[in-house]
Amino acid sequence: MTISATTPIRASQPANERLLTFDFARGILIILMVLVHVLDFYGDTSTRESLVGSTIRLLANWQVAAWFVFIMGMFITYSGQQSLSTGLKRALGLFALGYALNIARGSIPMWLSLQFGLVTQEQLGSYTPTTEFFIVDILQFAGLALACCLLVKHLLPEPKHWLISALLVTFASPSIWDTSTGWIYIDSVLKLLFGNVNQGAMFPLFPWLAYPLVGMAFGHWLRKSCNIREFFQKSLWVGTAIIAVGLPITITDTAYHMASNMRPGPGMVISLTGGALVFLWLCQRLTENQSANRFVSLLCFWGRNVTTYYVIQWLLIGWGLMLVGSQQLPQIAAISAMLVVMALSHFGVLLWLKIHNVRSMKIA
Repeated sequence: MTISATTPIRASQPANERLLTFDFARGILIILMVLVHVLDFYGDTSTRESLVGSTIRLLANWQVAAWFVFIMGMFITYSGQQSLSTGLKRALGLFALGYALNIARGSIPMWLSLQFGLVTQEQLGSYTPTTEFFIVDILQFAGLALACCLLVKHLLPEPKHWLISALLVTFASPSIWDTSTGWIYIDSVLKLLFGNVNQGAMFPLFPWLAYPLVGMAFGHWLRKSCNIREFFQKSLWVGTAIIAVGLPITITDTAYHMASNMRPGPGMVISLTGGALVFLWLCQRLTENQSANRFVSLLCFWGRNVTTYYVIQWLLIGWGLMLVGSQQLPQIAAISAMLVVMALSHFGVLLWLKIHNVRSMKIA
């Protein structure tokens, strides 16, 4: 199977056509995602603290997940009408897939690695096969966020209401973080909403819900736009203005607003939202009138199949721990592992699509 060419973007292109920009943007984010995941799981201390490791963290730690879910929110309104029931079924599927992935990429390979002596509990720290299952990762968040956004869109159909909701989420979230009851089962549910990294909640709904809510408004206005270049140019200035608001707020109390990239304060949420608009403007300029080439087509292919790629790269990284151990690789080996994971994930996507197409043909 080959990567198909994509249609260039034109400035006057109707906005209800699928834009190369967003597939390309997600393709770039996929590269950064793999780099930081491999660095965190395979790189030794010197690698993570090196210039290469520090650069990867600077480019990927804060932005990637935030901009991924911003684009997810954008597609809710940009990609056309979808029934509420269909959307909620997809949200449930993403949520369940998150826990299935936890077992397949984390619990099983970690248990086997411990049994065969490939890693030690000391190397893993507080992580165990059980804690791996209960981790709240981006797929669980995506399922919850998609359901919330669809319900907000259904009940409050005006974009201004979505932006107001995003502001409420942004500024109210810190006051409800770490809400708990002392009852383990209830608290396991609450951490999906308000939890922190120490509880295994990498992406709690609050404040992360703010990004897709703003993305919905962006997608709505983009769909109504008749001139792509003009729309994205305005987005650049709006994004720059939002950053200019967010950064001073962040500077007033950096310890509060930048306490964790997994649960940022209002200043960083605002700054990253503005950054998403600037990033998408840059991607639009890079793909405008772009004749198809292998690099752009490759990134767009990854972007169109982002969920499949995400699952496969995590399976490779999780099971790869049995081969290379946890945080054991020096810099050259870690960089090589990044390239290997990207390449194998690509071929894994191709294989999955081939199997899926054959299965669809048999059902038909």
